[in-house]
Amino acid sequence: MKRPLLLLVLLIGLASTPAAASSDWTLAWQEDVGPGYITTAPVIDGTNVFVRTSGFWTGEERPRVLALDNDGQMIWERTHPSTTQHDMSPLLLVSAGEGPCGAWPPMLLVGWANGDVEALNPDDGSLLWYANTTLRGWGVTGAMLVDDGHLVVPTRDGLIRLCMEDGAIDFEVVLDLAWRNGVVRTDDGYWSGDEQGTLWHTSFNGTVQGSWSLNGSIRHPPVSLGEVLLVHVQRPTDSSIIAFNPTNSSWEELIRSGPSPALPLSWGQGAVFADSHHITSIHCSTACTVADQANGTVNGELLWVADGRFMAPVNSPDGGWLDFSVNETGFLKTYGVFSTPHDGYGTAAPGSSQALRAFGNDAGILMLYERSETPIETLSETTNSPAWGAFLVAGALFFVAWLSTQQRPRAAWRTLALLGLILAVLMLPDFAQEWNKTLSGEQESDPEATWNPSWPDEWLGTQVVVFEFEDQTVEVGGLVGHDDVLALTQAAALEDGMSVTVETTDLGAYISEFNGVAGSGWEYFLNGERGVLSVDSASVDSSVVLVWRLA
Repeated sequence: MKRPLLLLVLLIGLASTPAAASSDWTLAWQEDVGPGYITTAPVIDGTNVFVRTSGFWTGEERPRVLALDNDGQMIWERTHPSTTQHDMSPLLLVSAGEGPCGAWPPMLLVGWANGDVEALNPDDGSLLWYANTTLRGWGVTGAMLVDDGHLVVPTRDGLIRLCMEDGAIDFEVVLDLAWRNGVVRTDDGYWSGDEQGTLWHTSFNGTVQGSWSLNGSIRHPPVSLGEVLLVHVQRPTDSSIIAFNPTNSSWEELIRSGPSPALPLSWGQGAVFADSHHITSIHCSTACTVADQANGTVNGELLWVADGRFMAPVNSPDGGWLDFSVNETGFLKTYGVFSTPHDGYGTAAPGSSQALRAFGNDAGILMLYERSETPIETLSETTNSPAWGAFLVAGALFFVAWLSTQQRPRAAWRTLALLGLILAVLMLPDFAQEWNKTLSGEQESDPEATWNPSWPDEWLGTQVVVFEFEDQTVEVGGLVGHDDVLALTQAAALEDGMSVTVETTDLGAYISEFNGVAGSGWEYFLNGERGVLSVDSASVDSSVVLVWRLA
C-alpha cells in the first residue's frame, strides 16, 4: 500500500509544481581580452562583438580594438603602438552611406589617445583611412559624432570635422583643453565643454559663436532638449546638473549631486544622469525639474537596452550592472543589479542587441549573454498545465475506485483523504490571493490614516516606506511608479543604501533580512493593514504607506 500512495503523491506533486525559474539571459562565453581596462561599451552588430581596451600604462602593454564572433572566437585585433593611456572614446559602428563629402562603406570608427582617428573595415580590421588631431598630453578621449556625412571629433583642445569618405579635414577649430568631453549637434551648430567648465558653441562652418563658464569641468556631450542644454558639471568633491538656455544665455542649477559624473542619457522630454552617489532623472516640459532620484555609484556610461529601460555599471568592488527603467514623466524604477561571474569595478555600459548583451569590466573580462529562446512563462504553462493536473487527479480517483472493487474500503478512504489534503494545500496560495482581494475590496485602506505629520509635504500623494528596526526607524518617501511591495521596498532600500535579502518559495517571494537583521521575521503593512500576499504578488497604489516591522 505504501508504494501506490507514494506514487500518487509524486504524480500530483509533479503536476502542480511550477518549472524552476531561470534567467532571461544566460552566459554564452567569457574571454579575457586584457591586459587593460574595458572602459567603453562593446558594440554588437548581430554577427560580431567589437570591444576596445585601455592599457594599464606600464611596460609593453598597449590599447587594442578586437572583433570576436558570437562564439567568442577572435576574428581580428588592432593594437595601437603609440598610444598608452585614456583610450576611452566610444567605438562607432556606421553603415554604408552617402553624403556631401561622398560615399563610404561600413566602418568601425576609433578615436585614439594619441590623437589618431581611424576608420577600420569591420570584417577584417584593415585600415580604410586615418586622420591626426592635436596631441597635448593626450588626444581623442570623448564621444565622436556622425553628422550628415561628416565625423565631428572632440579633440584635446577643440573640434575637428572630417569627411566620412576619406577622412579629409573639413574644418578645425581651437577651443580649450578638454578630456572625455564629447559633442552634440543642435539646429544652430555644435556644443561641447572643456576642463575649465566652459560651454562652447561652434557653427557648422567652424566659427566659434560664443562661450559660457559653468564653473567646473564638463566631461560629457551636453544633452540637447528643445531649447535647453543639460550639463553635468564636475567639481573636486561634488557636481551640479545645470540647465542652460542658449536663447538668453542664462543657466540654472537644478540639483547638486555627488562627484565623478557619468555620461548621461537623453529620453523624450528628459535625461538621466549619474555619479558616485545618485541616479538622477530630469524632466523638461515648460521647465526642467528633478523628477526622481535613486542611490547608485555610476561613473561611466549608461545605455538604453529596451524601451524605457537602461543599464549602468556599478563602479565598486562588488560591481554588477544596475537595471532601471524611466517612464514618460521621468520616474525611475529599479529592477536590481544584473550580476555576472566577474563583478567588480567597471565604467563600461553593456553592448546590447535584441538577443545579445556584452559586458566588460576593469579587469578586461568580456562576457556575452544570450536571451533565453523559451520565455519563463512558456515553461511554466507547459509544466504546470491544468490539463495535466486534471488527468492525474482523474487517475487518482480511478485508483480509489479500484481499491473499492478489491474490497479494501479503508485503503480507499485513506487515499481519498490524502488526495483531498494535497489538493487543499495546492489551492491555498490561490485562495489566499482571492481572500486578500476580497478583503481589499471591503476595506478601502487610507494612507492618510497612517500619515506622520512630521513627514515633509513633498511626500504627500507618493509612496512612503518605513522600516522599523529595534533601535531605529528609517523612513523613505517621495517614491513613485512602483507596482508591488517588492519593487517599492527595493527602491526604498536602494535610496537609503540598505541591503535586502529576498528568498523565493513555491508560495512566492518574501523578505527575510534588512541590513542583515532577521530577528523573528519581518512582516509588512499597507496603510495599516497587515499584508497576506507574497511581496511580489501584493500590488500597491500610487499613494501608499508601506511599513516593515519585526514580527
